[in-house]
Amino acid sequence: MNPTTPWQSAQKNAAQAWRQAWAARSPREQTLLRAAALFLAMVVVWQWAWAPAWRTWQEAPTRQAAIDSQTQRMLQWQAQAQGLQKPSTVSRTEAMQWLEKNLTDLGPDAKLSLTGDYVTLRVEAAPALAMARWLSQARELAQTLPHQAQMQQANSPSPNEVVWQGTLVLRLP
Repeated sequence: MNPTTPWQSAQKNAAQAWRQAWAARSPREQTLLRAAALFLAMVVVWQWAWAPAWRTWQEAPTRQAAIDSQTQRMLQWQAQAQGLQKPSTVSRTEAMQWLEKNLTDLGPDAKLSLTGDYVTLRVEAAPALAMARWLSQARELAQTLPHQAQMQQANSPSPNEVVWQGTLVLRLP
């Protein structure tokens, strides 16, 4: 004989009570209860299985576009870093040609003069943004290094624009 535990006897009693309650229901009530149970089962399956997958599928194009954009930025940064690791050598002549050719943004009074390994830039009213851009490109493209600067803010023809005057000495490669 197999002794039953209190848990097993409670389980048997609950199952028997369930069968009696089910049998007491009319066929119409049983059909409605089955439909309600099926509906609840479908809601649970939707919430736990299908809805998360559906949301992921809906968000996939947006996420993919963001990942593609991030990948593109990282590839650009990689190329820039590799370019900075192995700078190409620029001859002094090429550097001087670049500096002379790109003076136009610094205003009509911008002048260059060469003294040994150094080139001196004189400006009277160079726009600040153009000056910053020119210095950055001179560093990267002409491989010049700033050596000495004596610059001061000048009176601007426009109140919204900052301009510089003075001299800047750059060392050629």
